[in-house]
Amino acid sequence: MISLKKLPETPGVYLFKNAKNEILYIGKAANLKRRVSSYFQKTHDARITQLVAKISGINFQKTDSVLEALILESQLIKKHEPPYNMKGKDDKSFLYVEFTKEKFPRLLLVRGKNITSPSSNQKTKNYKLKPSIYGPFISGSNLREALRILRKIFPWNLHPDEKIGKMTRPCFDFEIGLCPGACVGKINRRDYLKTVRQLRLFFENKKQKIVKESEKEMKIVSKSLDFERALKIRKQIFALKHIQDSTLVNASNVQNSIRQLADKIKKFNKKITFYF
Repeated sequence: MISLKKLPETPGVYLFKNAKNEILYIGKAANLKRRVSSYFQKTHDARITQLVAKISGINFQKTDSVLEALILESQLIKKHEPPYNMKGKDDKSFLYVEFTKEKFPRLLLVRGKNITSPSSNQKTKNYKLKPSIYGPFISGSNLREALRILRKIFPWNLHPDEKIGKMTRPCFDFEIGLCPGACVGKINRRDYLKTVRQLRLFFENKKQKIVKESEKEMKIVSKSLDFERALKIRKQIFALKHIQDSTLVNASNVQNSIRQLADKIKKFNKKITFYF
C-alpha cells in the first residue's frame, strides 16, 4: 500500500517506480501531496490508468518553487528517460534551452531536431554548433512562462552579434528591465557573461551557489562604496530567494484542466460512436 500522508504540500518533483524499483514517470508539482494524490483519486484515460496500476513506490524531491521544480524535472527526465514520459513522443519534438556561443550569447528555445544545425536567424560569424543546451522540457507553455520569470531576475540579450552596440536607441526590453542594454553598449562583455554564467548555474539547479557568490560580491562592492551596484545585487538575491511563479502555477493548473476536459470529450465521443 502506497502511503500519501508523508508527501509534503510544497513544490517539487515526484518519481513513480514499479516493483523492480525502475522509474516509470517523473513529474513536477506546485503541491506534491495534492498532485500525487490526484492520480489515485480521479478517473483517468487508459494510459494513466495503466501507469497507476504499475506504481509500487514514490520518491520525491522538494524545491523552493515551481520554477525550480520545472528545471529539476527536466534534469531527471534527461538522466532516467522514464518510459511514461517518453512513450509515444519523439525526442526531437521536445523543447530545449540553448545558449549560443556568440560574443554576447543569446538564450533561445529550440526543438530537439534543430539542435545540431543553426536556424536561419542564428547565422552569425561567431556561432558554433552544439552550444550549451538544457532540456528536454515537456511543456512548452510552462517553459516559456519560466523564461519570462527568469528574465526579470537575469536580464539577457536577444540581439545577434551584428547589432550589439550598433543601435541608436535602447530596445523596448531595456526600458522595462528585461535587457541589459547590450544593443547600445550599456553593459560590457565581462559583466554580461557573468549574468550568462548565473543563468547556466540556475539551469543546473545551483541556485544556492548563485546566492552565495552574489552575497559575497555585494559585501565587496559595498566596501568600495558602490552602493548602486550593491543595491542591484541585493534585489537580485531577494528575487532568487522569493521567486514569484504564481503565473507558472496558474499555467500548470490551466494545462491540467484542459487535459482533463480533453479526456472527457474523448470519452463522450466514444460513447456517441458506440451508440450509433
